[in-house]
This record gives sequence, structure tokens and C-alpha cells, in this order.
Amino acid sequence: MPRYALDLELDGRAFAGTQWQKGQRTVQAEVMAAVAGLDGQERHVRLASRLDSGVDAEHLPADVELSRAWDPAVLCQALTDRLPADLAVRRAAAVPDGFNAIGDAAGKTYRYRIALRPVRPVRDARCWWLRRLDRTDLLQPCADLLVGERDLGGFANLRHDGTDADDPVRRIDRAQWTIAGEELTFRVSGAGFLYRQVRGFVGAMAAVATGRWSLADFAACCAGGRGAPRVG
Repeated sequence: MPRYALDLELDGRAFAGTQWQKGQRTVQAEVMAAVAGLDGQERHVRLASRLDSGVDAEHLPADVELSRAWDPAVLCQALTDRLPADLAVRRAAAVPDGFNAIGDAAGKTYRYRIALRPVRPVRDARCWWLRRLDRTDLLQPCADLLVGERDLGGFANLRHDGTDADDPVRRIDRAQWTIAGEELTFRVSGAGFLYRQVRGFVGAMAAVATGRWSLADFAACCAGGRGAPRVG
């Protein structure tokens, strides 16, 4: 049976994450329902990454096996027509049977935005709104300390679902801040990330930029692994 890669786009605000959870609205459940309606039977949809609730995605790869061959453009449109307004298939492509959206992923990139202004943003409520960051010049020196391959578990949360004993070592290839007026954007790329780790990175860097933490405190968290002190 033919296998297809899917490129998903989603607004994560109304999802309880991407992975299937009993009684919860998730991306995987919605895509599986759309595939079943199209293919006539239930099919497992494999997502390349496990995203937290509220997280958007511009490109989230997935793969699925179907009972017959489809023109990729037609498949893309047919699935999107069966999906809710906050989820779409941007592209589809036929792939070899051994293709694995998880195992074949070369890397992942997250983008986190901060709105730095005295009053709350109206047009873009998805930014993290902060009134002040006195030392934005310290954000990039903090980010530079993240690059490499080691245990940065001190910035992550535990899932309490049996996966917390897994190897916490991750490879971070790039961590970069850009500032454009009132908007600060953090982009981080790597082989993978722990649960809520990117949020932890940004929160800790913001703590340095507001004076709650020193750059030395941040460096200690980088070196301390899961037992590192948390932002207080």
C-alpha cells in the first residue's frame, strides 16, 4: 500500500497537544479522523514531533499508509477539506514504504516571540507579553551557551508519564535572537527538545535580561543537567 508524507500547519490554541489522548482534542486524532473518512478505514498517522498544548506549527511532518494511490495535490486538498479550520495539510508527497516521519527527521526548529511593550498586544496575543527587559544585550550571550550536545534538562519539565527516565541529552545546533522594534524572536534548531524545554530556555533568558538571574546563573543551569536550579 502506498505511503504519503504530509506537511501539516496548525493553530495550536484549541488543541491539547499533537499526540492522541483519550477524551482530548489533538492534532493526531483530527488527522486520523480525516484519513478514515477519506480512506474508508482507520489508519495510523505518525507525527514527526510531539508538541505541547497551545503550540502552533508552520510545518509539522507526518506520514500515513493508504489503501490506494493518490495524486499528492488531490490528497492534500481532500484531507484539508475534512479537517477543521485550525488545521490543514499544506503539501503531500508519495514516499517509500520505509519512510518514517520521526526517524527520518533531520532536525527541528522552534520560534518563540516576545512582545516588549508597556501595554498588552491586541493584534497578536500569541506573543509572550513583557513590559520590560532591561538587558536585551544579554539574550544572545545566553543563547550562545545553549549550542552543543549535552543534558540541558534543567530548562525542561517532567512529563510524569514514564518517559522522564529517558536520555535527556540533546544536540542544539543554532540558537539566535533577533530584535525588530517591539518584537523579539528566538529561534532554536536541534535534533530534538525535551518537554517544555524551549519555553524554559526563553523564560531563563528573560530572567537574565530582567536581572532576576545573572549570566553565571544561566551558565550553571546549562552545566547542571536535570538537577540544575530553576528560575525563581
